Amino acid sequence: MTAISTTAALRDTTAVPSTGRRIWNVTRLHFANRFSMIALPWIIIGFIYLVNLVIWISIFASTHEQLTGTQWSGSTMYIFVYFGIAAVQAMNLTFRFAMGMSATRRDYYLGTVVAFALQGLLFTAVCTLLSYVEDWTNGYGMSAHMFSNIYMGTGPLWQRLFTAFFAFMFCFALGALAGSVFVRWRSNGLYLLGAIVAVLGVGFVAVTTLTGSWPAVGAWFADSRTVGVVAWLLIPMVVSAVIGYFVLRKAPSRA
Repeated sequence: MTAISTTAALRDTTAVPSTGRRIWNVTRLHFANRFSMIALPWIIIGFIYLVNLVIWISIFASTHEQLTGTQWSGSTMYIFVYFGIAAVQAMNLTFRFAMGMSATRRDYYLGTVVAFALQGLLFTAVCTLLSYVEDWTNGYGMSAHMFSNIYMGTGPLWQRLFTAFFAFMFCFALGALAGSVFVRWRSNGLYLLGAIVAVLGVGFVAVTTLTGSWPAVGAWFADSRTVGVVAWLLIPMVVSAVIGYFVLRKAPSRA
């Protein structure tokens, strides 16, 4: 009787984390290395900004004329590339550790999505604010642009927020798919995924060239503008995220 009571008492006093708690624990796990998750991308983009600033000042000081063409700057594109790469690295480093913490694969994937969505919100907010700073100061008095670029930093507030955040999440979804493939099949899986992407890309170029459709493609980009292009990217973003989840469901918890 005593043994039964003791067993029941232990079972009752053992706290089983809720689904939300397990997902949040995975999210916190990704932010354990704050340097690579938060600090490093801003250190690098800060360096890029300083390099651009030196170039802007040098040109402006020598010509005393407003800068032209800087609105086409692609300097902020690095941060989107970093998003995709960081997703692959983060999943490779934390997946098996999270499995050892009794997280399910669903908990892990959802917690990873939350972690990168939070990171995306942070970068979106800061980049949007800096784009307005450049607008308010007329490009620091030189008509210089880095964050207020033509791709996502010149429209109304909702467009700047929408394009920046979902461009971040699109890159994350691709990175999450590649990360899931790597966790399950290691480098051979990535080679195959890269080959599939290359074949699809070459096939698109070949079909577009043979049918003489490049003017139509260019017109579509011009008509859709950045916000329209990003809106269409929501489709492959969701598809990549869903495929990544199902790939991860069968990934081994041990190397």
